[in-house]
Amino acid sequence: MARLLVVNADDFGLSKGQNYGIIEAHRHGIVTSTTAMVNGEAIADAVELSLDAPDLGVGMHFVLTLGKPLSAMPTLTREGSLGKWVWQMAEEGRLPLHEITQELTSQFQRFIELFGYPPTHIDSHHHVHLIPDIYTIVEGFACEKGIPVRCDRQPAARDNSAQPIVRRCEGFSSEFYGDSLSQALFLKILDDSLQRGESSLEVMCHPAFVDNTIMKSAYCYPRLQELEILTSSSIKQDVAKRGYRLTDFKMI
Repeated sequence: MARLLVVNADDFGLSKGQNYGIIEAHRHGIVTSTTAMVNGEAIADAVELSLDAPDLGVGMHFVLTLGKPLSAMPTLTREGSLGKWVWQMAEEGRLPLHEITQELTSQFQRFIELFGYPPTHIDSHHHVHLIPDIYTIVEGFACEKGIPVRCDRQPAARDNSAQPIVRRCEGFSSEFYGDSLSQALFLKILDDSLQRGESSLEVMCHPAFVDNTIMKSAYCYPRLQELEILTSSSIKQDVAKRGYRLTDFKMI
C-alpha cells in the first residue's frame, strides 16, 4: 500500500515572493499543501492565487509571533504587535491562555471569511502551537472542528479512551531547512520515515522567491534553494520510487 506524503509549504500570505514561490513549487514541483497566515501582509494575494490552484490544500498557519493579532491580546502584544517573546512567557508560566484561545478562534474565522472554506489543517508560525499549553488548546480546537494538526511527537496517552484523538500525519519532519539543503537531504527524510514504518509523513518547507520582505528574514536565500530542489526534474520520480503518494491533509 502506498505511503502518504504531504509536502507542506509554510508562510502563505507572508509576502508576494513567498506566495509565488509556493504556487511555483505546487504547479511545477511536489508541494501539495500550504498553510496561510491570515494576518500576513500578502494574504489577499495568497487568496487570489489559491483560486487558480484548486489542488493545493490550504491549512491555517496559526500566528502568535508576527504582525498584529485579530483579537484583543493586551498581555501577549507589545505596542500592539506580536513577537517571539511568547517563548519566554511560556517558560515563565505567564501565557495568557484565554487570549490565545480567542485569537485561535478569530484566525480560524478569518480564514473561512477569506478562503470560503475551513482550513485543511492547523500548524503554526515558529512552531508555537507545540508549546505544551498552547498545543492543548490547538488540539482541542482541531478535534472540535474535525481537522488535523501538525505534531512532531506521538499524542500523549489519554485517561479516557473515548475521548477523540486529533488527526495527524504519523510522521513529521522539519529537517528540510537550513544551510545544508539538497535533494539528497529531502530523500533521506523519506528514507528515514520508511525505516520507521510510518504510513504517512509531512515534510515542512518554505519555498519562495526573494522579495523585500523575505530579504528581512533570517531565513532568506535558502528559501530560493528549497524552491529549486522541490521543482527539480527528477524529484517526483524519486518520491514515487520510494512508494509514496503525494497528497494533502484532506486525505489524512
